Amino acid sequence: TPTTVEIASGHVLYAPGHVIQTVSSTFTSTTTGTGTTIADTGLTATITPSSTSSKIYVNGYINIGSGAYLVYYWLVRGSTQILKGDTASSRPVVTSAGPAFAGGSEIYNMQPSPFSYLDSPNTTSATIYKIQIRQYGTGAWYVNKTHADRDNADYEPRGASVITLQEIAQ
Repeated sequence: TPTTVEIASGHVLYAPGHVIQTVSSTFTSTTTGTGTTIADTGLTATITPSSTSSKIYVNGYINIGSGAYLVYYWLVRGSTQILKGDTASSRPVVTSAGPAFAGGSEIYNMQPSPFSYLDSPNTTSATIYKIQIRQYGTGAWYVNKTHADRDNADYEPRGASVITLQEIAQ
């Protein structure tokens, strides 16, 4: 019928490419850290795939502020970094690098850093996706706020970060 698809008993409908489920998480709190130790940002979402052949489309952005030179971040599944560049000598291998602080007005701003990845987790267990972060050196990094973070109606905004997961049938 126009609004119902009926599948005969013993048969399975396969519809590769369609979205089976969507999970989205919005992080509106702030997080702060310092130094080169990799840390969770608080931006996380969990999905339980219905099939081991499903792919998970991960999409979103994180607002990053910095009080020192560079901030590195990674897209992580569980405890595994899943989106990062190729190894190249001793260079950091990251999903992306956040805002650079050059000693000027960058401390009054935060930068939305987008990410997008089609993952193949090969599981039907609950799977956590998150963003992890670290500073280039000893300085501070911030999520959803600026380094200066002055309480002023016209300056130093607070932001929101989002991660969305979609299970894609194969």
